[in-house]
Amino acid sequence: MAIHEPLVFLSCGGTIEKIYLPEAGRLGFDRSRVADWAERCRITAPWRTETIMLIDSLEMTDRDRQHLAQKIAQTPESRIVVLHGTDTMADSARTTMLHRKEHQTVVFTGAMVPESLGQSDALFNFGFACAAVQFLPAGAYVAMNGKIFPADRAQKNSAVGRFEERPETPVRAR
Repeated sequence: MAIHEPLVFLSCGGTIEKIYLPEAGRLGFDRSRVADWAERCRITAPWRTETIMLIDSLEMTDRDRQHLAQKIAQTPESRIVVLHGTDTMADSARTTMLHRKEHQTVVFTGAMVPESLGQSDALFNFGFACAAVQFLPAGAYVAMNGKIFPADRAQKNSAVGRFEERPETPVRAR
């Protein structure tokens, strides 16, 4: 499958992008490193990156989610990877699912451990999302832990530190 338009990486921050800030004595953000990762991973498809916000997803508001969804809807390209914090990633993916352009494939990913620390799942999840966005049909998805979930079916299981598919809610007769 030949890709003629660039992959678009939209950064929202989240654990995946956190680094240790020695002056503050905590993890936080100074800039997005997604372009560095794309170079390091030797992504050969054309790509571009844009920072939307750099926040922990627990601090993300519905207004922030709407802003992200609008940004995605305004993006002319059809293959979009969103780097996002895992705590509210499924919420943002569901919001995007309702607002994206019909032809867009949007894949959300993040990490349980920051890329800047050892034993991180960040680059695996990033590479996995880059591959997934090129092959999935139009829609909104979460790509984590080597699995792909439709946006409306993804949930984080904090107890085991991974994403799972939400069980279907039975439809009740009226």
